[in-house]
This record gives sequence, C-alpha cells and structure tokens, in this order.
Amino acid sequence: MAIQPPKGTRDFLPKEMAVRQYVFDISREVFERFGFEPLETPAIESWELLSKKGGGGEDIKKEVYYFRDKGNREIGLRFDLTAPLGRVAANNPQIPKPFKRYQIGPVWRYDNPQAGRYREFWQADADIVGSEKMDCEAECLVAAATILEALGFRDFAIRLNNRKILNGIIEFLQIPKEKAPDVFRALDKLEKFGADEVTKEILKAGVKQPKARKLLEMIKARGSPSTILERERKKLDTYSTAKQGMDELEQIVKKCQAYGIARKLIIDLSLVRGLDYYTGPIFEISVRTKNDIGSIAGGGRYDNLIENYGGRWTPAVGISLGIERICEIMDSEKMFKHLETKTRVFVAVADEGLMENAMFVAQKLRAAGINTQIELMGRPLKKQLEYVDRAKIPFVVIVGDMELRKGKYTVREMAKRKQGLFTLEKIIKVLGEKK
Repeated sequence: MAIQPPKGTRDFLPKEMAVRQYVFDISREVFERFGFEPLETPAIESWELLSKKGGGGEDIKKEVYYFRDKGNREIGLRFDLTAPLGRVAANNPQIPKPFKRYQIGPVWRYDNPQAGRYREFWQADADIVGSEKMDCEAECLVAAATILEALGFRDFAIRLNNRKILNGIIEFLQIPKEKAPDVFRALDKLEKFGADEVTKEILKAGVKQPKARKLLEMIKARGSPSTILERERKKLDTYSTAKQGMDELEQIVKKCQAYGIARKLIIDLSLVRGLDYYTGPIFEISVRTKNDIGSIAGGGRYDNLIENYGGRWTPAVGISLGIERICEIMDSEKMFKHLETKTRVFVAVADEGLMENAMFVAQKLRAAGINTQIELMGRPLKKQLEYVDRAKIPFVVIVGDMELRKGKYTVREMAKRKQGLFTLEKIIKVLGEKK
C-alpha cells in the first residue's frame, strides 16, 4: 500500500490547487488594494511564544504540535498567524504605525479532523497594528467583505460582539473576575456542543447554577445593532466596561455604514472567540449554505498581545479568512468556473519530426505571457487532443506540415469545437486579449 499523508493533512492536485490559488490571488489583490503589506513568518515558533499566558489559551496549547529539536530547544508549529505577528511587532517597534500587514499561509492544530476542519489548514490574515480607533475594525471587515464578494459570495453575515460587554455581564452577575477566562472558553463551545455541555463546563469553573443559567440567558441576545444595543444599554450601561464595549460597537456600525456594509452586521452576544488574547471587539463571518460548516472568517482586537510578548503596549486588530472552509463552500455551491487549469494553450504536433517547430511556437506564446503546454509524450495527434479535452485546456495550436507551408497554424477552441488558420502574430494578439 502506498504511503498516505499524515491524518488531518491533504495533498492538493493541480485541479484543486488551481481553485485554491484563485482564492489566494483574490485575497492578496484585495489586501494590497487596501494598503496591507505582505509579511512572512516561520512555520515553527518557540514554545515560549506558543504557550505564553495571555496568548492562545489553554485549549490551543493542547493542540499545538510540540517537539524538541536536535539542540534540545522546545519548538512548536504555529497555531495561527497572529501570535507570530505579535512577536514581529514586539521585536520591531520602529515600524511606522499603523503597520498594516497581510499574510497567507498554513497553520497547524492537533484537532479532530472533520468537514471544514483539518490539522493543517491555510489562513489569509490582515491586521492593523498601532491604532486604538474603531476605524481599524471597520477597515478589516470591509476588506474581508470585499474579498468574499469578489469570490462570488452574496448571502453572508458579520456577527459582532465585544469582550468588554462579556466582561460587563460577568461583573453584572458578580462572577469573580479570575473565572472569566474559563467561562469564556466554555461559552466559545456553545455552537459546537450545545447549552447543556457548556453549562457543565461553567459549573466546573466554579460558577453556581443560577448564575450559569442567567449568563446563558443574557448572551442569547442577537439581532440588529440598533435593537440589541439599545436593549442591552438598559441593563448594562451603569457598568463602565460594558458601556465602553457598546460604545465601540456603535462606532464600528457607524463606520461600516460609511463603507456600505452595515446591512451585513448582526450583534450576537453569544460570540466569544476562544483565544485568550482578545480584549475588545470580536467578529465572525458566516455564509448561508446547504452544508453548515461554521464561520469562514473571524478576528478581533488584541491590544495586550504585543506587550505580553515583550514589546511596548501597542493596540492591534485583525481578521483571518479560513481558506479551507471558503474553498469547500465554493466547491459545494459550484462557484468555481473554468478554474481546472492555468494553461491557456496546448501546442500539439502532427509529426514528432516537427517538435522543434512546436517548441518555437510554444516559446513565442510564453514570451507573450500566455500559459502554454507542449506535447512531451510522443503521442499521435488524436491522443494529444484527448488529453487536452481531459485537462480542460481551452485552446490547441496544431503544428503540422500544412501549417508550416502556409505560415499559419490551426487553432481549435475546444469548448465550441471551432477551428481556423491564423498567423502566429494573430494567435498571440487574440489569445492575449482573451486572458
């Protein structure tokens, strides 16, 4: 039996990579249009960084791929792209602010593989470091929304909450502040495990039954920003932390109105996001589809992370798009069209003795920026055309004796089964325009 990839990881064959590359390219183009600059960080990080209190949290620590290297140093695979950014910002305080960065790359978590969830998965992140203003949250949200719309998504919702509101609810219920991290980690599992299991975890954290029940009741609030915030202010406005959280959400909503995406916003007080480093507004984006595989993007504000990693106190906020989930939804909804191959043209040869002529044609097409394959198997013309059909390559240029005599080449458009004779200059002009 052939050796398989490790559990929770996958190979991506060219057809699958073509669609993933499409998502990467759209994400990169939009991030750069919004002024985010590229950053690359190592796949491995020190265990000191990955396990630090106030970072990912206890649940994430359990999922980190941990090992000792040959120098007996404690190392782990990065569990997200935010923690490495925090390290970079801590080590490079001289970077002009705001520091707007994007990164697209793989991360690893030892989790139970299931639909939309793997042990190796890719994220596309955008972060803004150095500003406390809610303009940054709006900027991240509109960038993510622009990517999703460019990919063809229309029916998606942006759920908003604020860790400060959740802290205000903890204060309102007189739950000891030190229990908040455990309570939040429990609440983050609500969608996955349901209220009964989450209640058990909250009780295990030392919260009494009546307060646990009231907590779950209070975080059920979900709806339009104006309705929910007005209602919650009546309960929580005397609690300064909660009030600040609601003020921040109102600012985000107002700024999203200016960006034209406010109609997508929903306030959802059950949204927690389990990573310990979040300090303020948090958000997730979900799409209505036949198969619900959870949110496809999420993020929030993490103002203490950079200081926690040894730098100056520096505010920051970011959003991460889950490439795996986006690709799975797009595939199931048949949103990928004509992305089977990047090749535009196949240069076929009617006789193997004409291969050097075919190479000349292929190189001229490539020099003009047209993605081109050439026959490499020594097959007869009929077999070459069968391959082109299977590979979904849209055009074939045939090099034969007749073509060389006339100084023109047969071009076949495979989908329409149409063909004609054209000069090489004309072929380059027409196919270059159709790219």
